[in-house]
Amino acid sequence: MKHTSLDKEKVQVDFTSMNLPAPVLNFRPDVYTDGDRYYCVLGAGTEQSVFGEGNTVEEALLDWEKAYHERSGK
Repeated sequence: MKHTSLDKEKVQVDFTSMNLPAPVLNFRPDVYTDGDRYYCVLGAGTEQSVFGEGNTVEEALLDWEKAYHERSGK
């Protein structure tokens, strides 16, 4: 399991401005930036947390969706 500190700058995301998959739109994970990387997390600090990362907000959200499907088995 990946661990990261959430002592990063939270990014405001307009989920309606991007063509995103249903799980991202339904759960709207928090997005943070640290340098040139973006991180998405839902359920931070819990065993059920779902984490994604990428070079852009959209990449991080799509990586989060992949992790969501792996965790949920869907």
